[in-house]
Amino acid sequence: MFNGIISNKGKIFKIINNNNKNIILFIKTSMTFKKNEIGSSIACSGACLTLESYKKDIARFFLSKETLGKQILSILKRMMP
Repeated sequence: MFNGIISNKGKIFKIINNNNKNIILFIKTSMTFKKNEIGSSIACSGACLTLESYKKDIARFFLSKETLGKQILSILKRMMP
């Protein structure tokens, strides 16, 4: 069990259905990232997601169907149009 400390919060900004039930998740956050942090693992609602890119206050993550099926983030599937 992980008992981490929450250091920041964010809100879902956009969800894009990529293909094959994978999605791209954009989260609006006040966190700041450096270029060398792309590829870093960020814990989001209990799931560790890899930071793909960021621009200003928007962080982009790729979520595979495996990740969506095994984490609480599976609720995102229901939010998709």
